Amino acid sequence: MWVPVFAIIVIAAYFLYILRYAYRIYFTELDPLTISEKKIILNNFPVYKKLSNNQKQKFEYRLLRFRRDKQFVFHGLTPRQEDMALLLSATATILTLGLKRYKIPAIERVIIYPNQYFSKLNRQNHIGEYNPGLKTIVFSAEHVKQGFEIPNDNKNLGVHEFAHALSFNAVLERNPENRNFRKHMDLLASVYSSTLFQQKFEESTYFRAYSKTNVQEFFAVAVENYVETPLEFRQEFPEIYLILRKMLNFDFQKPFEV
Repeated sequence: MWVPVFAIIVIAAYFLYILRYAYRIYFTELDPLTISEKKIILNNFPVYKKLSNNQKQKFEYRLLRFRRDKQFVFHGLTPRQEDMALLLSATATILTLGLKRYKIPAIERVIIYPNQYFSKLNRQNHIGEYNPGLKTIVFSAEHVKQGFEIPNDNKNLGVHEFAHALSFNAVLERNPENRNFRKHMDLLASVYSSTLFQQKFEESTYFRAYSKTNVQEFFAVAVENYVETPLEFRQEFPEIYLILRKMLNFDFQKPFEV
């Protein structure tokens, strides 16, 4: 008789867990950003000033959701951990601000090391990576900070790795937005492999050398450029610019017009 009773207890405990989780996700109020947190956003995300009031409210709400719902794990003596969690949450949020489905289920865990770390995935030192199998994104805090020090050098580790995660998320979760994302990723790959583009690509210094690794790395690097120097991007490579604009449904030059 104890087996059915034990089974009932297990099932009841499971449903209680689900109810508590649902309550935390859907009914727990989110504390608004503090004045100091808003200052960090203003200092590190120039596009924030261009947003409409409605966009700013949406950005802040989604940022708070991301920071609450994802598991942040810090290894070693990483300084200013709350600021780092804020910067990374804001980065993920600004990249998905134009999307209706913004939660990025392909990411469950965000791991941060103080500096470069040894990756068990490929047995090499890394400053950042995305592991789709573990739904985990990993960063070096020092290199994340460096990505914000010069706002127009087209080097932002946070943007780069979240761009990779978004491309995997488009495969993981099937919906109209992700179908649109995949369609334009295929278009990007087609343009990238064309002789005409490759000729211009070789002659230009706009994209850094790492973008020539493969189309996935080109996409991640291109998103960095799209975020940091949208005007120059549109002038140099208008076709690629338009593809990214349609993928993200967001224009970093004129965000209120999308």
